[in-house]
Amino acid sequence: MTTEAITTEPHPAGPAAWSSREPKRAAAVYILGYLAIATIGGLLTAVIPSPMGKVAVVTVAAAATLALSLLLVLSICRVEMRPRTEFAWVVAMMVVFCLTRPVIFAILGKLFGYPAAGARLAELFSVLPGQELLGNAALIAWATFLGKLVSRVLREGKLFLPVAVVAAIADIITVYRGPVRHITENAAEVAQAFSASSPVLPPAGMAAPILAAVGIGDFLFLALFLAAALRYSMAAVKTMWAVFAVMLIAPAAFYIWPESYGIPGLPFLAAAVIWANWRHLRFTSEEKRSLVFAGVLVAAAAAGLWAFLRK
Repeated sequence: MTTEAITTEPHPAGPAAWSSREPKRAAAVYILGYLAIATIGGLLTAVIPSPMGKVAVVTVAAAATLALSLLLVLSICRVEMRPRTEFAWVVAMMVVFCLTRPVIFAILGKLFGYPAAGARLAELFSVLPGQELLGNAALIAWATFLGKLVSRVLREGKLFLPVAVVAAIADIITVYRGPVRHITENAAEVAQAFSASSPVLPPAGMAAPILAAVGIGDFLFLALFLAAALRYSMAAVKTMWAVFAVMLIAPAAFYIWPESYGIPGLPFLAAAVIWANWRHLRFTSEEKRSLVFAGVLVAAAAAGLWAFLRK
């Protein structure tokens, strides 16, 4: 597989600068850093006696691993590949994901009517220490390659404005009224399997201001937006850090709605993406009229679907 780094973006500063020069090496380092910080954070949480100390370690480790996961997405998006090569990576990462998160076999076994066989496969592949962390990394990489491949349908960078808005609306409906809510309430193991859980969790009975998990769809859409931003010389680095910022403050929603079992991530992500790239989103008068018309249709359809699902 031949690859080359994308060179159309402006030269960034900080960790993103090295990622721009050597994206493949950066991606490998970010994965190793993610695993190392998660492991060290878990060990410190176990040995520190102070409850406040444990919460501090969990919070810092969660923020660091979140930043590394987003830098990983950005680095993978910076590696230019042919569509066929991207598809091959999607398939390869899907296989790695299944092997590192073998509960998938148990879920598939139940789905296709062979629960015993699925359970045996899940047990067979549950052999590695820290396998949950490896599953997180595989899920992030799989979602990134898939989002990067899907981003090719965007022929102009500014088109991710309507995509972001529609995705945010769809996420709200599915989380609160649609299939995501159904899965969360009736098959929590499926939702957990397809999420990257926080690699360092507070001990039982302690609360820390962190996101407990980020779904595969959030990483997929982030990769879609970042790949498009890189391809069309938009603000990819600013987008990534804006997403990092909103993900840090997103847990505040649980303090506002403590009874909520989950919050849709795409509205936060879409807001960050649109804000970071606002100066690039310039439309002609005709395009604006088309967007307004499409927006009215989407809003009406979303309202109708919401009302239907409430029944």
